[in-house]
Amino acid sequence: MLKVAIIGSNFGVIGLAPAFDSVKDCQIVAICAKSSEQLDAYCERTGFKNVYTDWKLLLENEDLDAVALAVTPGAQYEIVKVAISKGLHVFAEKPLAENLSQAEELLFLAEEKRVTHGIDFMFPEIAEWKKVKELLDKEELGKLKHISTNWDWLSGDIKNKRTTWKTDVTKGGGVLSFYFSHGLYYLEFFAGKIINTKSVLAYSPESMNGGEVMADMLLEFEGGITGSAHVSCVTRGLIRHQLIFFCENGSIVLENKNAVVDNFTVTIFGQNGMKKLEVVKDENSKNEDERVKIVRKLAGRFINACLNKKGAYPSFKDGLRAQELIEKIRINSKI
Repeated sequence: MLKVAIIGSNFGVIGLAPAFDSVKDCQIVAICAKSSEQLDAYCERTGFKNVYTDWKLLLENEDLDAVALAVTPGAQYEIVKVAISKGLHVFAEKPLAENLSQAEELLFLAEEKRVTHGIDFMFPEIAEWKKVKELLDKEELGKLKHISTNWDWLSGDIKNKRTTWKTDVTKGGGVLSFYFSHGLYYLEFFAGKIINTKSVLAYSPESMNGGEVMADMLLEFEGGITGSAHVSCVTRGLIRHQLIFFCENGSIVLENKNAVVDNFTVTIFGQNGMKKLEVVKDENSKNEDERVKIVRKLAGRFINACLNKKGAYPSFKDGLRAQELIEKIRINSKI
């Protein structure tokens, strides 16, 4: 049985805790979080009582094997360093750290200490995404030639003009770091290593710390595949996440609206017309946040890797890779 602590006040309570709590051979022994309705509801529902408000005290007092984090990138950098020094396995949130040098340091320390490390890149775990990956790998419509991404919504920080780290590039914010670290990971998941990018970044006075709110990119992948990506957290009236895969003999559209991981559909456009695929969907337990069912997969794989002393995936290597790409995009972008 692996003894795990959850550190994080929002998604830590509504996402990580129920996900890890349902994994075989895993026991949550402590939670570090601020007082909240979500925390009260979780403790009342589960009977959990061992709650800290200071992560340093938690790590000093508890007998742990691993920690799972949902905190700011700056806090994550500090917590992970201490956790690794104690030989604890770490499941981290994206982005891995505030900047590239911090991410490099965390990967170095994790490998030096030989602890298992994972990161919450959830989209490729969704059933519909796995189906598309299978179709591409089998070349059902011939070889993939081009991939296009369109991801639009209005973030809470922009809508409410909040001053938080999520709009501060120096603290791991901005639309590229906070959101599209997911996108850079999943684009390489589908199409291979990105070797070249050209981009235009857009800004808004509603981004209180000045971070970019929109990015449009042209991409070149190692195998000759090309791509384009549009991401905007300042789009009003439209919530969509769409990927179009242009293949030799047709196209595949993977998309949803008005959700984060729910409601995805897979539609094939081929020589015989349009066909919407039926995919067995991931199921949540009653009243769970929609993301729990996906994080549960990652949590289960992470726990299994810890118990068997193997590497987890996605890992800090993938978190570092996303931050390498983010830095290159920002340096080479046009404003």
